[in-house]
Amino acid sequence: MKFTLTRALFKLHLITPLGFIRLLYCFLREGLTLMAILRFTRIYYSGRTALVSENDRLNYSEVYEKAMLLTRQLYGKCEIKQGMQVGVLCRNHTTSALLLSALSRLGAHIRLLNTDIGSEKMATLLAKKRLDCLIFDDELREKCVPAQVGCKCITTEQLDSLLYEKTNVYLPHISRGGQISVLTGGSSGNYKEAARNTGLYQFIPPFFALLKDIKIQDYNSVFVALPFYHGFGLGVLIIAMAMGKKICMCRHFHTEEALDLVEQEQLEVLPIVPTMLTRMWQSENSRMRMKSVKCIISGGDRLDKKLVDETREKLGDVLFNLYGTSEAGFFMMATPANLATNEETTLGKPITGVECDVRERREDGVGTLWVRSKWAMIGAQNQWQNTGDLVYRNEQGYYFHRGIAKNMVVCGGENVYPEGVELVINQHPAVVNSKVYAVPNTDFGYVLNAQVELKSEASLSECELKEWLRNKLARAEMPHHIVFKEIALLSTGKKSSTIA
Repeated sequence: MKFTLTRALFKLHLITPLGFIRLLYCFLREGLTLMAILRFTRIYYSGRTALVSENDRLNYSEVYEKAMLLTRQLYGKCEIKQGMQVGVLCRNHTTSALLLSALSRLGAHIRLLNTDIGSEKMATLLAKKRLDCLIFDDELREKCVPAQVGCKCITTEQLDSLLYEKTNVYLPHISRGGQISVLTGGSSGNYKEAARNTGLYQFIPPFFALLKDIKIQDYNSVFVALPFYHGFGLGVLIIAMAMGKKICMCRHFHTEEALDLVEQEQLEVLPIVPTMLTRMWQSENSRMRMKSVKCIISGGDRLDKKLVDETREKLGDVLFNLYGTSEAGFFMMATPANLATNEETTLGKPITGVECDVRERREDGVGTLWVRSKWAMIGAQNQWQNTGDLVYRNEQGYYFHRGIAKNMVVCGGENVYPEGVELVINQHPAVVNSKVYAVPNTDFGYVLNAQVELKSEASLSECELKEWLRNKLARAEMPHHIVFKEIALLSTGKKSSTIA
């Protein structure tokens, strides 16, 4: 393992004598910021394609120059200073990617805001999280931005125009960038903030896991389909940039457009949420269009066994399952071999540097997962955190997801978990995805209903599906009513909480 890791770090110029000196120089010039990473990658990958987004195709030299120009404009014309609280409400595109490095270089605290949030909830959120400046895409103004923001507002379109104006503004030296935070609880709408200091430390253990087990250093291109405000999407962007990879982005995930991008750019690494991958496999000729993909990293939601088997059949052993939380970060991984070894989809085992514990176990061995790591969010480093997930750990040390504790529903006196019912429904050959939810009932207190998305040419009735489920679910778990309709997804690829 040490040899593999050392060779990978050597290949990335991170432990060569000259590489170490250059990295140190970049930190001295730019501070411990994301801009220092861009300066370092410009040295080694100057002419290599860095960002592909819409009509933009920039190499690493161009990305660094544009990011520095944007930094000077933010400092000189927009008066963004060290320590300011800056909200970023943007989709994935060139300017938003440059913006992260620019704000980091200025020492501003970056608050990545959820683009699925409505204007009323945004107003409530902004009242709690006092901002000095809000930067947003103009397309999100009507949906997300309240009439009264209470701080300076700048659109990314305005920033785009500034990139055509030269400036010689002098930038002050800073020792490190500000915090970067994401908001958790996007599916439920009950947002909490998970903040981390700008720098490399919190990414080192996950970075080493990507090098050792996934061997991401051997690939040349990455598709960032997940939004930056999602911890998974942000981590992929930063790590891919640090390694000089070609990074392709899109503002919105549309299945056909995503497949076109994968095929046109011959993308090799696909970090994705399972629902996105499921929809890609339903598309015509998807296997040939995705033949360039050598590594799929699933994260952000539960991974079904059916999807694991389908991916293996079409592309081979390329699928990894990553598990983590916004608060604790990524801390568990299953390799293709782990997924093939276990009959049920496993979360894998904790990566190096993580402690996990299953507490309050029931008779069947299922309990609540607790985790402790050094790279958790600010205020939680080296402290035990309750993930809220129910898991089972077998004798070999593999973990298996069994539901979310807070989602437990009492149906006729029985404790049931909607996530477990969804896993069973999703195994039906005609089903793409499902959403199970509780509704009040006069006889049982609550019962479960289900919304089910079928494959495009599949035909299935409610009676047929219930008959198929009869021997697979307990009586309290059986959905009372099933509706067949496409399930709306959030920009993160997770299922919307809105019920059809």
